[in-house]
Amino acid sequence: MLNTIRDEAASQCVFLPALGAAVSALAQLVRHSATVFYWVGADNEPSGFELFGMTETMHRTYLQRYCALDPLHPSRFSTQTGNVLTLASELPETVRDGSVYWRRFLNPHQVVDVMEVLLRDGTRGTRPAAAFSLLRMAPAETFSENDQQHARAVQPLLEAALVPALRDQRPMRTHLRHGAAVDTDSRPSLTHREQQIARLVRNGLSNKEIARDLALAQPTVKTHLLRMFRKLGVSSRTEMIGALFL
Repeated sequence: MLNTIRDEAASQCVFLPALGAAVSALAQLVRHSATVFYWVGADNEPSGFELFGMTETMHRTYLQRYCALDPLHPSRFSTQTGNVLTLASELPETVRDGSVYWRRFLNPHQVVDVMEVLLRDGTRGTRPAAAFSLLRMAPAETFSENDQQHARAVQPLLEAALVPALRDQRPMRTHLRHGAAVDTDSRPSLTHREQQIARLVRNGLSNKEIARDLALAQPTVKTHLLRMFRKLGVSSRTEMIGALFL
């Protein structure tokens, strides 16, 4: 088990530098103010957020209040074939005044446009495996067609660099039967938030780091972990990783 956990950690050592290089490449080709990378689960929910330039406060507000209202939420483009989408196309200026997401979140944070660059895994059909959110803040203008063309040009390279590493990550078993973890064809036992925390534990993050990534308080992370231990019938992080991933 320990060897497998070390292999998972080694996988992260390969993935994170590749992610950093991808973020740098995007910044050179498409001018923007902040980047968020995230994974897309089988439930079309985002998780495993990596923030580049976005404040913790803004991210926390998004997760707690506005994620489900996001016009660019993964569940809304799971069946689309395009790999580059913008807020301007999904939420045109003519209807923004009627959008709570725009009026209460994006506009107060001076966001003028958002671009999603989707990464797809051919083994999973058309559903995205991960994505980049590029945010452009005032006084900048919305993303131009030229910006979108640059993003489309680099998207296959990002996919080639990152999707194999994503594919190497072991899937999580989130269901229990008779005290043992099994595949996901029965009632789920872990909530979406608990699944997010479990993946970060597997990746070697401390409670403090998990709290930062998920915009939670450290005591909240500890409470989630204790609840997960009870659900899984384990008493440590190592045992939890074994129950869910090995």
